[in-house]
Amino acid sequence: RTTGFGDMYYVGLFSPKKPISLDGGGKFVWGAGFDLGFPTATDDILGTGKWMAGPSALGVYLGPKWKLGALAQQYWDFAGDDDRDDVNLTNLQYFYMYSLDSTTSVGAAPNLIVNWEQSSGNKTTLPIGLGLNKTINIGKVPVRFGAEAYYSIIQPDDVPGTKWNFRFYMIPAAPSALFSWMQ
Repeated sequence: RTTGFGDMYYVGLFSPKKPISLDGGGKFVWGAGFDLGFPTATDDILGTGKWMAGPSALGVYLGPKWKLGALAQQYWDFAGDDDRDDVNLTNLQYFYMYSLDSTTSVGAAPNLIVNWEQSSGNKTTLPIGLGLNKTINIGKVPVRFGAEAYYSIIQPDDVPGTKWNFRFYMIPAAPSALFSWMQ
């Protein structure tokens, strides 16, 4: 077992200012853009050792009770440690959340991963799972806390830690004042 810091990623999506209103009170949000990956891992097994870039796209349905959608990303390496494997990786984070009340949801957001550099039987990781999250205000900042568990119904044979995954997270909402330059 290894613990430490993994690679960092930047996701830059551009989308219309207003979502598309749908019948039944729901809305549709979409975006497209680019991602960057930085080799910041503290241990070789926790990262790629490569600088990466690629396109991304997002589609989300925001209904009165359901939130459904996916974030698709593709990464290719363009620099980094020559002794490490090349990167040609697709990540599809699909998500499904059901609102129990205005601050609590049940659902999950697992990552389907396809590593195109692996042999045919070891390319795909497909997890399914469930979790719970709750948003609370810390001062004036809303912060979402959550826990999710996943089991990979398809997993590579030679990649450690792909059968079970447990995710604990804390996501603060960035106050819009931080991004006043975007208005």
